[in-house]
This record gives sequence, C-alpha cells and structure tokens, in this order.
Amino acid sequence: MHARSTNELFRVSRRTFLQTGVVTAIAGPSLSGWAEATDARPTSFYVDPNFLSAAVETARWVRTAERKTDHGSYWLPEPDHPEKLTTVSPINGIYSGSAGTVLFFLQLAKATNDSSYLGDATRGADFLAATWHDLPAGKERLPGMNLSFYNGLSGLAFVLAETWKATGDPRYKEAALASTQYIADAAKPAGAGVAWSSAPGIIGDGSIILYLLYAARLFEKDAYLALADRGGEHLLEIALPHPDGGLSWKGAPSEVLGLPKETYFPNFELGTAGVAYVLARLYEDTGKTQFLDAAEQGALHLQKIATVRGDSTLISYRYPDLPDLYYLGFCHGPAGTARLFYQLYKVTKNREYLDWTERLARGVITSNIPDRLAPGFWNVVCQCCGSAGVTEFFLGLWAATGKTEYYAFANRVADQALGRQTDLDGSGYRWYQAWTRVKPWEVTAETGYSIGASGIGTALLHAALAQKGQYQAILFPDNPFPSNRNEDLRAKQWRSANTFLYLP
Repeated sequence: MHARSTNELFRVSRRTFLQTGVVTAIAGPSLSGWAEATDARPTSFYVDPNFLSAAVETARWVRTAERKTDHGSYWLPEPDHPEKLTTVSPINGIYSGSAGTVLFFLQLAKATNDSSYLGDATRGADFLAATWHDLPAGKERLPGMNLSFYNGLSGLAFVLAETWKATGDPRYKEAALASTQYIADAAKPAGAGVAWSSAPGIIGDGSIILYLLYAARLFEKDAYLALADRGGEHLLEIALPHPDGGLSWKGAPSEVLGLPKETYFPNFELGTAGVAYVLARLYEDTGKTQFLDAAEQGALHLQKIATVRGDSTLISYRYPDLPDLYYLGFCHGPAGTARLFYQLYKVTKNREYLDWTERLARGVITSNIPDRLAPGFWNVVCQCCGSAGVTEFFLGLWAATGKTEYYAFANRVADQALGRQTDLDGSGYRWYQAWTRVKPWEVTAETGYSIGASGIGTALLHAALAQKGQYQAILFPDNPFPSNRNEDLRAKQWRSANTFLYLP
C-alpha cells in the first residue's frame, strides 16, 4: 500500500458526492483486515427476541420527524437539524427521503395489524403523489440521476405502486403510472438503444431499467418492457473487454465522482456487478441470449479479479488505488454483488453461480463481523453499507437456500444492529453512525431508508418475521432473492460452524 494521506487520496468526501445526487462510497487508505480476521472465531450468543418491538420503537422515533402539509406528510431526514429538508436524496426519494419511510410503515402495518402505521404510510404516499413532478426539476450534478431508483423518480414510482398494492386505492396507481410514463418519455436515443444519463450502473440507468421491468409486469404494459430492452442494448454497446477476461462496465464517469479517469469500482452500486445484474434480469424477461451472454461475461470478470481464500471470496472495493480494501455491505460489497451470481443461478440453474453466491457470503462470515468492526465495515449500521444491509442479504440467502447458517448469521448481525441503538431521550430508537467513511467524526442519525432508521427498522422487522416463521419482505427490483419463506424455526436449536444459536 502507498503511504499517502487521506487528503492526498480524496479531495471530496462521499457525503459531498451524495449531496449532489451521486451515490458512492469513497474510502480512505486502509488495511485489508480480511486475512488476519479469518483465524478468530465468533462467540456463542442468544438471539434477541425483541426485534419486532425494536422495529416499533424505531417507528416511534421516526414519527417524531413527521411534518404534515396540505397534501400529505414527509419526514425530516435528520431531526437533530430540522432546518435540513434534504441530506442526500430529494425529500421524496428513497435513499434519505420520505419514500423509503413509506415502505417501512407499509411493512410494519402488515406485520403488526396496526392500522395507524398504514395511516403513516398513506399520508407519506399522498405527499409523494402530490410532489413527484418536483423530482424531474431537480438540479442534480449528474443529469438523469433524478430519474434513478434510490435518488429519483423510479424509486418514488415504485413506492406509489407498492402503496396501491397494499391499499387498493386507485389514486396511488394513477400517480405511479403517470410518473412511470414520465420516466419512459425521458429516454434519449443512445447508440442502438436508449439512455437516461451517463451512468449505466445501479446508481443511474441500471436502476431505471430494473424499475421498468417491474412496472411492465405490474401494470401489464409491454411498452415498458420494450423500452427496458432498448436500455439494455445500450449497456451492451458500452461494455469494456477486460484484459484478464470477461466484460466490465464503469457505473458512472470517474470525473463526475471527482476521481482520476482510471478509477474503477467493480461491485454492485457503481460497477460491473450491478450492470451485469441488469442484463441478467433483462434476459429473464426478454429471453434474449445476448443479455445473458454479457451478464455471464461480467460475472467471469468478477471471478477473475476476486480474492479467494479457501471457500470464501471477496472482491476489492476499488482499483487501481485501493485493491486491498474490501467492503462488506450492499453498495460495494458481497451483500450487493452476490445478487448478480444468484440471479444468474436463477436463470441458468448453473450450480457454479450458486456456489459463488455462497462464497461471497462466507467472505462476510469469515471477516469476523459483527463481533468486531473491519476496514470495510466500520461505524455504520445502515442498509447501504452496514449491518442492516448485511442482515437483509443473509435473510434473503436463507430464504433461497433454507440453510440455517445464513439465518443464524442474519440474526447475529441484526442483534449487533439492535445493540447500537440510542434512546437517551425516550422518544424511540435511532442510530448515530458515520456512514461517510472518510469523515468518521461526522456522526448523524437519519430517518430515511438507505442511511437511516427506516431501513434499519425494516431489517429488524424482517428478522422478527423470520423468527416467527412468517418472513415476508417488499423487495426492490434489484433484489433477486425470495420475498418470503414460511418456516417455523422457533423450536429449533443448531450449531452452525462455531456459533450456537438458541431461539426463544
């Protein structure tokens, strides 16, 4: 590793990029930490039986941030600073806005049969339906980002559609269709296909294409499928053959991220894993083999650059300057990248892809989290890069395979997340974390989904439902794992690797 200061390596922080609409995770110099961690063993533990009550306590705090308007409600993203109406995404986005909070309340209402949570969700959805026009008028740094899933209109439309599914209220369907049509109309010719921005990754056009596939199925509109197909054709054109084999994609222009042109992120949010996942989903819905071929070539590239130790695998966060840093969460780690390999297994039934999905999972397990933090898993609990996202990954993998070792690990990480909550003022659970990795002194507590309490509460809720044998989740279009699994685990006790798990 090079002895360079943080300032020399990074002149702009992750928060700065995200506040302009670009979602990435810029990291400082670090030791890999992985090889050293594999020798230690986790201690025995008991699953906390109060995940459901923790989700309820989380909702209690989020409710304190509600602000009612004449056309519905929104939630302050950072209640400690009520003057802030936005932090990362727009106020009606998923990442740090109110759209993700609506999803939390929808799922909590169903799990508890408490209609007051449905009231929270519908007030939020009313606000989304009334304000979705504001997103296309945004001044994001990367043109087209206001149409993406986590920071833009695709995510908002998804939440409206899910609210319609939960309530049957046609107003939400109408608003979802109107916003979806706006997205469709915003597509611009690009080579042999179409594009919405200069970012093909999940951060940008990839997520738009995935949302269109979702909308085509839900609303039974072939035009959305055809448009997603054309978006995929453009992804094929911009693939880069990699010297070591396979294909790669840059999820967003490096210069927009304030990084050298040669900078390359291989994982899900900003890299090859995410784009290849989009192509694998396109193959699933269109049957076009060129999409599958390219997706498999993307997977091949990732296999070529992966660090393999025994039956465990991790893929570096970034090249060429940080090849020894391994993130563990969704944005740049196995919790996201494994989605590509599981999707390829779903559509090909090739066991090698399932094996690689599980290799990536074991890469997380052998890193020694959550017993101790790691360079790629720091003071962060959120869905994007922390404990909540890892919990969701292992619950999904358990739902797909039925393997209790994954269920056990999901519970261990959820228990760690729960142990990090703060409620000093008695107003409910929140989490103070330094999700901006290069600024560990910037510790905040947010309400939103990707970096806040709504996403953490959602993960705890899903863990509670799994314990009750009633696992069910609203999955985003970029998640290939099963949305439900009915299996009563409460009376079971088993030993998974070196971990004892006793269920109440």
